[in-house]
Amino acid sequence: MLLRLLRLAFGVLTLTAIAVNLAHAFDEVPGFVVLNFFSYFTNLSNILAACVLIVGAIAQPVSARWEAVRGLATFSMAVTGIVYAILLAGEPLGVTDPWINTVIHKVMPVVMVLDWLLVPPRHRIERRTALLWLVYPLGYAAYTLVRGPLAGDFYPYPFIDPTREGGYGHVALNCVVLALVMAALALLVAWAGNARRGSRVPWPA
Repeated sequence: MLLRLLRLAFGVLTLTAIAVNLAHAFDEVPGFVVLNFFSYFTNLSNILAACVLIVGAIAQPVSARWEAVRGLATFSMAVTGIVYAILLAGEPLGVTDPWINTVIHKVMPVVMVLDWLLVPPRHRIERRTALLWLVYPLGYAAYTLVRGPLAGDFYPYPFIDPTREGGYGHVALNCVVLALVMAALALLVAWAGNARRGSRVPWPA
């Protein structure tokens, strides 16, 4: 019961933070474009993580496919937390309140990793599955680069902004480096979940 309540609480907290941030953007940002808001990797990943927590709290699915989705949510939030800490802390990222920034960039990455480790997957996460998680961030990068010039040169993050010094060459290098780091991180998340499978806490997952 405690696990379910915690998952539900953090899921609702995250969706609340996203909703409040969206409402503030409507009120405070001139010419606000809703699609731009949902073109931030952070917002998309937090929505995915919140949905995973809420579904896990209510339905408690245990299939191998569900565990792969849990792993994807954990991986994407780990990427969010690490990239924010290393590359984006202090950057204007369309976040209106400090508490929202704390929830979506700092708290939720930790929550998802702890959830993964304390309640590891019942089914083994194969290496191929972990590497398939990369489709999400790589697809996001492609979407951002294609949409950017069509949206008035809107690029959510500086490391994927070809209008800055270095242009597309610098962005390509950043994407290659990040892809390699994310591949290692995906394999680490899968390995950690598999390693913890024999140490499940005594509560239903």
